[in-house]
Amino acid sequence: GLPEPRRDHAIVMSRFARDCNYRFQAVVRHLEVTLGPDTADLSMRFGLHSGPVTAGVLRGERTRFQLFGDTMNTASRMESTGKPNMIQVSQDTAELLQEAGKVGWVTPRQERIDVKGKGMMESYWLSASARKEDSSVADNSSAMGSRRDSTRSLSSHADDDAVESRPEGQPQVKVILDAKVTQLDTKTTRLVKWNVEVICHILRLIEVQRDVANEDLNEVVDDDNDDRTNNFHSSTTFKGETVLDEVKEVIKLRHFSGRSSRDPNSVILDQEVINELNDFVSTVASSYRNNPFHNFEHASHVTMAVSKLLSRIVNPKIDGVHGTKDEVNASILHDYTYGITSDPLIQFACVFASLIHDLDHPGVPNSTLVKEETEMASMYKRSVAEQNSFDIAWNMFMDDRFSNLRQAACGGPTGLKRFRQMLVNMVMATDVIDKELNGFRNARWERAFGGDTDLEESEKDKVDRKATIVIEHLIQASDVAHTMQHWHIYRKWNSRLFLEMYGAFVAGGAVKE
Repeated sequence: GLPEPRRDHAIVMSRFARDCNYRFQAVVRHLEVTLGPDTADLSMRFGLHSGPVTAGVLRGERTRFQLFGDTMNTASRMESTGKPNMIQVSQDTAELLQEAGKVGWVTPRQERIDVKGKGMMESYWLSASARKEDSSVADNSSAMGSRRDSTRSLSSHADDDAVESRPEGQPQVKVILDAKVTQLDTKTTRLVKWNVEVICHILRLIEVQRDVANEDLNEVVDDDNDDRTNNFHSSTTFKGETVLDEVKEVIKLRHFSGRSSRDPNSVILDQEVINELNDFVSTVASSYRNNPFHNFEHASHVTMAVSKLLSRIVNPKIDGVHGTKDEVNASILHDYTYGITSDPLIQFACVFASLIHDLDHPGVPNSTLVKEETEMASMYKRSVAEQNSFDIAWNMFMDDRFSNLRQAACGGPTGLKRFRQMLVNMVMATDVIDKELNGFRNARWERAFGGDTDLEESEKDKVDRKATIVIEHLIQASDVAHTMQHWHIYRKWNSRLFLEMYGAFVAGGAVKE
C-alpha cells in the first residue's frame, strides 16, 4: 500500500511473505550442499500488520526512505514473537484477508502473545499451503517449480528432528556388501553431495602431489611387515586380534618432496572415481542407524569440523611466510605442520574417519554393550562401537565396487597400508571414555610435546610422533565440535544426545537415568 494505497495490500503482502518463506528455505537447502551441515537449519520469522503509517525521507550520510508509527512497531512485534519459518499476522490483517474471501489462509494462534506496549494480543498464522494462482510471481514457471519442491520439503523438514528408536532385533555386526543403497531422504542426499565434494577436493590434492613425488604418493620407509596391516581384505580378526591392537604410537609420514605449481582445481577426476565415491558415501549414509545423535548428520557435522580445522593446519599464518608457491615457503610449512601440509593422504584419512567413525552405532554406550554381552561386545571387548564401525567401513571400502576410488586415494599397496594405519588411530581416538586409551594418549602427548626428550629417537620420528598425536586430537575435537560452536548448534546436538541417552535408559540399555 505504499506509496499508493491498495485495498488488497493484505493479500499482496501475504503472498509476498509466503513466497519469501518458500524461496528462503529452498536457498538454504541448496547452500547446504556447498556450505555443509546445519546450513538448512537457518530460518526466518515473518510478521504482518495493517494500519496507517507515516512515511518520509531521512537526510544525512545515509539518506533513506523510512516508515514510522504504531503500525510499524506492531508489525515488528508480529515478527519477533513468531516462530521459525512461520508467518504471523495481526488480527487486523487477518480480518482484511477474511473480508477478501481468504478465510482459509489464516489459522488462529492457540495462545495469546504479550506485545510490549500493547499487552496481550490475538494473532493468526498464515497458511503454509500455496497454489500457483496465489503466487506473487506466478508468471515465473521455473520459480514455481522451485517453490513446489520447497513445499514438499516443508512437510519433511519437520521430521528432521524426529526421534526414532533403535530397531529391535537388528544384528550387532553386519557387512552386506552386495546390498543396494536404501532410498535416502532429501536432507541425507544433500549431505551426501556435500561430503562427496569435500572428498573430491582432497583427491585432486592427491593427484597434484603425485606430479611432484613422481612415485606412489604414499611410499614411505616402513619396516613393519605385520600381517595384520598387510591382510587388507580381512576385517582384522587375525589370530584373535582386533582393530584396537593395530593402534601405533607413531605413524610414518612422507618426506618433503616439493610442491607442485599445478592448480588442484584444474584437475579433472575420472568419472568412474566420482561415481564410486558417490556410491560409497551413499552406502555409508544408509548404514547409519536412525539414532537421535549418532547418525549420518552427526558424521557430516564432524566432517565439516575436521575440514575447518584442517584448513587452519594446512594454511597457517606464519610470520615471514606470505605464500606457499615457492619451494622455500612450502618447506617451512612442511616443518611447521609436522608434514601434514605435504601429505594429502592424511587429510583424506581425517575426512574418511570422521565420516565412518560412528557407522552402525547402536545408540547405547560401550559399557552397556559389554554388560549385555552382545555379539559385538564378544568380538571386541573394548571400544566396541568404534571397532565395529571401522570393520564395517573397511570391508565396504575394500569391496571391488570401489577399486578405482582406492587407486585414486591410496595408489599402491604401501599407500593403502598407511591409510589403514592412520584410519585405525583416528577412529580409535574417538573413544574418549576408555580410561586406558586416554592414559595411553596422554602419555604419548607428554612424550611428544613435554619437556623430556628421547635422545635415542631420530628427528624424523619425533616429528612423526607429533603429527600422529595432533591428527588424533583433531578428530577428538571435531567429534565434540558442537560444544564449541553457536548456542543454537550446541543446544541442538546436546538435546539429541540427551534424547538418545534417555531413550537407552527407558529401553533398559543404560544404568543411570
